Amino acid sequence: MNSRTTIILSFSIAVALAVTNMSQARPLDEIRASGTLKVGVPGDYAPLAFYDKDKNLVGFDVDLIQDYAAKQNLTVEFVPTSWPTVSQDLKANQFDVAIGGITFTDQRAQEFFLTEEILPNGKIALARCTISQEIGNFEKINQPTVTLVVNPGGTNESFVNERIDKANVVRVKDNFDNIQALRDQTADVMITDLIEGKYYQHNEPNVLCMATTEPFTGTASYKAYMVNQDDGKLLNSLNGWLQNTELKTFQDKWGM
Repeated sequence: MNSRTTIILSFSIAVALAVTNMSQARPLDEIRASGTLKVGVPGDYAPLAFYDKDKNLVGFDVDLIQDYAAKQNLTVEFVPTSWPTVSQDLKANQFDVAIGGITFTDQRAQEFFLTEEILPNGKIALARCTISQEIGNFEKINQPTVTLVVNPGGTNESFVNERIDKANVVRVKDNFDNIQALRDQTADVMITDLIEGKYYQHNEPNVLCMATTEPFTGTASYKAYMVNQDDGKLLNSLNGWLQNTELKTFQDKWGM
């Protein structure tokens, strides 16, 4: 065997080992032994998981996953991720579970395990209030005179890519930039979830208004938590906890 063959073989083995390591999620027993649950969260989705004015991560999902962890005698380590990278970060085992606005989709269900429904949801249009009444349906939104803002990587972008073909689409870094564009009046409208739309309309009256109040056709969905497909025990543990948890207590706290 010459040196070139040896180098190629060594490289192939290293790649194979890396792929193998990436495919193996931490089993629940290992999570319990470590005492820490690693939770991936984009952190830009109010009221589910977002950073407050003091830069603290707060929200419905933050409280909820901490409740699960406490009942499992675990502490939570929140790991920052983003909508464009949340799936690959979970596959790479940077965290055990992804939260903070995960929508059940067929594609995600093919690649991961998703928990039972946590919150019902659907896509609506959130607009700056001065224009919200003028664009109260899909046809009025999808016009060249309307500037629609969207961030990458999530189901909002998928909706825009698949259905919006006439409006002026402006792409920004993240969901914080979406909201700020509406506040600054540099955009007219964004596609978002019913959960988020209600939250901002309640908390920023006369600034942010829901242009549509019912989910667009075909967008009815629900929020869930996402784990790797070789983490069935963790999935079952999360589902068992959900079945025995009073979600309304957390919903009431966050105005949901």
